Amino acid sequence: MNLQERLQKLLDQYAADKIEIEKLKKDNSELKDENMQLMAQLEEYGKHQLQNDENYKALVAERDELKRQHQELEKMLLGIEGIADDALGRIDDLFPLLEETN
Repeated sequence: MNLQERLQKLLDQYAADKIEIEKLKKDNSELKDENMQLMAQLEEYGKHQLQNDENYKALVAERDELKRQHQELEKMLLGIEGIADDALGRIDDLFPLLEETN
């Protein structure tokens, strides 16, 4: 192999390497863009997850409050039932008295 052939071989290799470098630069740029998009998606997902956690906590707190109110209403209902039973008992006691006077 003479000097000119060696030189041509080196020039061909340089040209091929230059083309490969340009292709790799393009691939790298595309991967950077993809990476930025993925990072933005992850950030957005994190925000949504945080919002979901806050919503969940709010729903749990609301559920607990409704349970507490339900228990209070049951207690009030028991009290009202007791009063109603007493009133019915007194009314029943009055009827025999009314029948005796008639």
